[in-house]
Amino acid sequence: MNRLAELSFTPAGEIDEEIAARIVDNLSRSQLKSYLAALRREMRRRRVYVAISGGRESEVSGAIGERYPGKELSVYRDDGLGAGVKVSAGDDIVDASVMGYLRELLEEIGKA
Repeated sequence: MNRLAELSFTPAGEIDEEIAARIVDNLSRSQLKSYLAALRREMRRRRVYVAISGGRESEVSGAIGERYPGKELSVYRDDGLGAGVKVSAGDDIVDASVMGYLRELLEEIGKA
């Protein structure tokens, strides 16, 4: 299923609707569930999600884009972060936000 999910994308990183439709038409219900799960994983692998609170999106996009070349950036505002940035790239999550710092601090206090 992972290989089918990879084949569902164009070289530009968009889902090729014609190929995806052919795949979907030839799968059973249980196979379709597996394919959709693989497709979601592949989309997460190809995209970097950047949550920011304050600052300019263009400045953040440039800095993050250099760190993850060839991946599509999805930048959105999340005022719940307090301040800072949170980056999710596949299984990697970097939380450089005030809320992330406070959460870590509270966890450490709870362990003491």
